Amino acid sequence: MDTVKRRLNSTRGQLETVEKELGGWTPKTAQEGQCVDWFKFTLKEELDKLIRLSEEWLIRKVADHEDEKGRITEIFERINEARVQFEKLFFNGLTPSRIADHKFHLESEEERRVRREVCTPGTRVRILDDIITWAKNTSPGSPTVYWLFGQAGSGKSTIAYSVARRFEFAGDPNDTIILGGNFFCSRQFEETRLSKCIIRTVVHHLALKCRAFADQLSDADFETVDQNVRAQLEDLLIAPWQASKPDRCSDPLNPPPHYLIVIDALDEIDGTGGSEFLRVLLEVLDTNEKRLQGLKFFVTSRPDPNLVGLVDSFTSKQLYRLQHILPEEAQNDIRTYLTAELPHFAGCEEFGNLVALTAGLFIYAATVVKYLAKYEPSEQQSILTTLLASSSSSNLQSLSTGEAFTSLDTLYSQILDRAFRDFSPKENGWEVRRSILHTFLCTAERTSTSVVADLLFISDDVAEKLLSNLHAVLYCGEHGQVLTYHKSFSDFILDQGRSGNFWCNQAMHHRVLANASFRWMKDGLRFNIANIPSSFVLDVDDLILQDTVEKNIPPVLNYSCRNWSYHVSSAPSINPDGLHDGLSDFLQLHALFWIEAMNLLRLRGLCGSMLRTAYDWVISSQVMNAVAVSPDGKQIVSG
Repeated sequence: MDTVKRRLNSTRGQLETVEKELGGWTPKTAQEGQCVDWFKFTLKEELDKLIRLSEEWLIRKVADHEDEKGRITEIFERINEARVQFEKLFFNGLTPSRIADHKFHLESEEERRVRREVCTPGTRVRILDDIITWAKNTSPGSPTVYWLFGQAGSGKSTIAYSVARRFEFAGDPNDTIILGGNFFCSRQFEETRLSKCIIRTVVHHLALKCRAFADQLSDADFETVDQNVRAQLEDLLIAPWQASKPDRCSDPLNPPPHYLIVIDALDEIDGTGGSEFLRVLLEVLDTNEKRLQGLKFFVTSRPDPNLVGLVDSFTSKQLYRLQHILPEEAQNDIRTYLTAELPHFAGCEEFGNLVALTAGLFIYAATVVKYLAKYEPSEQQSILTTLLASSSSSNLQSLSTGEAFTSLDTLYSQILDRAFRDFSPKENGWEVRRSILHTFLCTAERTSTSVVADLLFISDDVAEKLLSNLHAVLYCGEHGQVLTYHKSFSDFILDQGRSGNFWCNQAMHHRVLANASFRWMKDGLRFNIANIPSSFVLDVDDLILQDTVEKNIPPVLNYSCRNWSYHVSSAPSINPDGLHDGLSDFLQLHALFWIEAMNLLRLRGLCGSMLRTAYDWVISSQVMNAVAVSPDGKQIVSG
């Protein structure tokens, strides 16, 4: 009976808390409203049942009866089920990334954009054993952070994915740590390339794993989800974790599990956000060691000498373990991988040379596999022979000196040479195709072959064929956008010393795209572009407006309207400068039509910031007689 009374008080307290917290709260969706209503109804209904039981005078005599015990148990189970469902809804306020979770099932286009695989059996054995041993060592002297860093394409993400799967699904009875949260960064999706999404996602995962932490997190200020990483770490992770310690460690004879946090590929975060995130994380962990006892962090990224220096400056160096994936260690693993993917080459002399050429880069091996996949076995042999022949002795020698990208550069060069083989660099057809390639990589957002072709005023067929010929490094997404398999290809094209004739002068190509945008807007924008018959009908009441807008503002004009300022601001100023003339002409003759189009695209709010961007570019280029814009972007003077 005492147990019933305690649960009665607990349930009554939960109900009062829920009603208090939800006072004045408006659900964002009908599903949220139904979930909350169901939770409140369940609590009230089960509470009433418990009260009726407690008021029965026979309860003391029959409490031990199996039927009565069963009824009470069922009531508590229903209450707990309702609580769990409500907590899931409540913690969705953290707006976690679903795609960043290793358990997210990638399908079709998503799977092509981000390929997550565990290590091929028999590969990465030593490094995986080292990481697992570190993670399972929960003694006070064990480092809190394991930072795994290596060059692009060295297989860090596959290792991180294997670690996450190991501690989520394949743990053994002796494990003292479980996966608490994870975040797999990727530039292919918006929610996985923003640093502000990492902590709130990890915290969401941890709350679903650790009840004591979830109870404390429910009192946190969720407005922090949109603040900087340092604020998120303090308010959403450190403070609730520290406050949960009494409940987590209530039984000294039964120590609580530790939790592993996996954060992969921080170099995929936009700009310098990944390095800055890791810097803040390391600094915060260095100063909050005791407050975060019970948590361990496994992080991967590209090498960052500045961060190595930062770690060396910390007083508690024993907290950190820096582990570098060495190319020579990866050779045997890559041999195993290529044997599984290209079994018909295993054992031949060319196969051994191919393994040597990879220089420890898994991205090299994976690109070769994609490159050969489109061809018949007889053609594959010829292509592989050409690749090996093009790798000069100087290239092979450079591998021993640590210049691992030489071999990858050779592979990328051969792929490009084969795609451009119908033309010489002096021919216009060659230059057109190079402009297509550069546009694939320089647009403000990844877009389709048709938009790329329109921006260059060429046939879509030419862009489509080039994309097909570059299938080993580029692919077409579900919505038609052209994407790269790996950032190392973009890095190669944007580095003149590596890509030679294929080099993209990014700043100058932005001039090409800015001028193309102005040309499309000059020819395409006009008054009442959507052919709206009456100014007395509100846009929201016009049922066919959206179809009309899509018909009269084609994709390339849509792109130009939204992104001209991005290309202008990224372009260098040249004197005399036709780009300034194009901007001046646009502002004098087409700006009002552009604002109308942006309004129809429901992007009117961006107009001010885009004009401000153009103003800043004009000021920095010191061509003051061309265009003047007021600092608030509301007044434009051109001419």
